Amino acid sequence: MASGQDSLANALKNKPIIVAHMRQHQKLWDAPPELDPNAASHPIQVFVRVRPLLQRDVDSDAFSLVMVQAPRTIHFTHPTNRWAGGRFATKTYDADGVFDEETDNDTVYSRLGLQDMIKQALSESGHEFCVMAYGQTGTGKTYTTTALEERLTADVFSLMPDDNKPKLSLTAFEIRGGKAYDLLSEPPHNPVQITSTNGSSASYPGLSSHPLSNQDDLVGLLAKAKELRMTRSTIKNDTSSRSHCIVTLRVEHGNGDGSDIVIVDLAGSERSSYATKNDPERVKESIETNKGLAALKDCIRARLSSATQHIPWRGSKLTMVLRGAFEQSTKRSSKLIVLACVSPSVIDSEDTMGTLKYITPFQLTGNAAVDAATDHTAEGSVLDNTAEWSHEDSVGYIKRQLPKLIPVIPRLLPDPSSTIESLFPLSSAELLALASTPTPDEDPATPLLDARSTNQLRSWIDAYQKKLAGLQKRSVDEEQRKARKAASAKRGVQRMGATKEAQLLRSLDGLNLEANETGFVTRIDWTGKIVQVPAKEG
Repeated sequence: MASGQDSLANALKNKPIIVAHMRQHQKLWDAPPELDPNAASHPIQVFVRVRPLLQRDVDSDAFSLVMVQAPRTIHFTHPTNRWAGGRFATKTYDADGVFDEETDNDTVYSRLGLQDMIKQALSESGHEFCVMAYGQTGTGKTYTTTALEERLTADVFSLMPDDNKPKLSLTAFEIRGGKAYDLLSEPPHNPVQITSTNGSSASYPGLSSHPLSNQDDLVGLLAKAKELRMTRSTIKNDTSSRSHCIVTLRVEHGNGDGSDIVIVDLAGSERSSYATKNDPERVKESIETNKGLAALKDCIRARLSSATQHIPWRGSKLTMVLRGAFEQSTKRSSKLIVLACVSPSVIDSEDTMGTLKYITPFQLTGNAAVDAATDHTAEGSVLDNTAEWSHEDSVGYIKRQLPKLIPVIPRLLPDPSSTIESLFPLSSAELLALASTPTPDEDPATPLLDARSTNQLRSWIDAYQKKLAGLQKRSVDEEQRKARKAASAKRGVQRMGATKEAQLLRSLDGLNLEANETGFVTRIDWTGKIVQVPAKEG
């Protein structure tokens, strides 16, 4: 399989062919779907925003792989090396709205319907509105959420009713590395606990709440929270936000109840391979971030299902906080808007495809959403088949499920190519021996495991070995299940043709790499000849 660098080099080399493919594909576009007049009443809406090419893209001779067909469709051309000289296919995705690089912030704010949410929150209690920005680092999430907050500050006071004015307050905190910190406390970054008892709503011991008297109060607090949020330099961005930031405007009415408007700027969703090129703390952050994003997807799919009442909101700290945006009750209504921010650059093609695939299941409803949620639980939603696990996936599993082994991970998985599968054949005694044996690189004066810890590990090793055996069995069962599902899907397509929901599910399972491809596929064979075939044959 070609590396990401090989694919990028091949795409840059074939820029004229890819650009010609995109222009020809545009001539085949169907009429765009019209905006749904009832979309505002849907519990979850998904929008996509495409950022412009940046100077670093231009300096690298990068070009755009994205074309927007307003108002709801985005076409993304994905270059791969799965054919001798290259394979270029355009995937088409629909959303509730798509914004191209020319769309200004006022238009985004208007289309998301935030002003209507503010009016409802100011006039009555019992509403939970949440706007959430998702995407890789450097795609404009913080830029967009900041613009939304600026417009919200103006509207919330200009739309305030003259009589029976509600009380306003603001909280802001960040979640990083599985822990929460107050962005408005004195001193800054006081720890915040996120707890829930007996299924109740989340509570936040240690989180400060700040009353708002005027627009200047709100503007000042938002600026302070933004300034104190954790940022670090990454490969993609010199000031990357390395945390999930949750800002909540509380609107409290006289009856003691109220409504909430929540704006969430998620941490970058870039692949773990980028994290490994930074410091070890970034690796840990990436694992926690991806765990939270996987749990978030499961909650959204469950919310869209009409056949299940269970929302797996306990999957992460992030989903515990956002529980109110998923659950519907007779006393409180919820509304969630997901704004996926993507890069058009060929340099970011894999991450852009990952973002678009992430939001694809949000189009599923009813039983199809149940199937998706059942097949991809929060614990195993990244990869259920351990044969496909990377080194980082394996390390993450050990940290979550085999905590006594954390100090000796370098002994169990000594190099970037080692994975959890290498531990499956080991007996309890062999696993203990491996965990107890220093590697050649270890400093004898500072062993990873002292005698006391070794004794503690010995008492846990049998249970851990059974966990690994269970994981191996689930992995084998998953492989067989996918094979059966693939065969069944193939028979179903032959009998009745693929429905949109079937295609989405197969794309989610990774069983159909050509899912969402439209028009035609351009291929370059080993002689350099350019061949075009219909997408379904690609």
